[in-house]
Amino acid sequence: MNRFVFSVLTFVLCAVVPAVTQSQVLTMDDEPHYSRIFSNEYCRAYVVNLGRLAETKPVVHEHDWVRMTLGGAVEQAWNGTVFGRAPYEDPDGYVVSFLYPVSRVTIRNPRNEPYSALIVEIMQEDDSRNQWRDPSFNPLSQTLGSGVDSHASYVTTLTKTSVEIMNVQLVGGDAKEFGPMGRGGLLVAMTDLNMSYSEGNGATKDLQLSKGEVKWLSVGRRTFKNLAAQPARFVLLEMR
Repeated sequence: MNRFVFSVLTFVLCAVVPAVTQSQVLTMDDEPHYSRIFSNEYCRAYVVNLGRLAETKPVVHEHDWVRMTLGGAVEQAWNGTVFGRAPYEDPDGYVVSFLYPVSRVTIRNPRNEPYSALIVEIMQEDDSRNQWRDPSFNPLSQTLGSGVDSHASYVTTLTKTSVEIMNVQLVGGDAKEFGPMGRGGLLVAMTDLNMSYSEGNGATKDLQLSKGEVKWLSVGRRTFKNLAAQPARFVLLEMR
């Protein structure tokens, strides 16, 4: 009889614990360290901030997502594993990471310096992993670095079926043309930006953003020019 009761209790606990654990997983909209700053049918953008020794609840990512560090460094626990450091630390935000859906990920800040990052969820599912014979895709590539020279202008690109990610730096006075945007694009300021941009109709507009702010760009070809003396860095996410 005791063995029977023990077996029943074991079965109940095994059934209940996963349900309880899963119920503790939050969306980014429900996790208090995340703040949504933009959304449309193509993407959603969130800022995540962690103070000294702060830690998030487990968060689910149901869509592909792109992460850009704005400052600091964190430890991560993926799918219930123990915390570990990223293979690299990038407090200045030179590296952009493309990540696939994950059932739960927790991050914590083990340092005195605050941590801040911008995360963009891509609403359209990516199929790059299945495009082995298409030379324009690298199915295994998930990170996008900066240019060779931090004092020169550069554009490095990571192309997926759902998004084309351009990591851009423009030195003072320099300009580069982008586009045309397939379905539009999200510009993420990685430094304070004081730029102008010209559209296909020849009109020129000012673009001033603080670090971590975003701007949605509709379909079209654009030329961006850095009006400041300091290099301007931004990430351009073109929706495909």
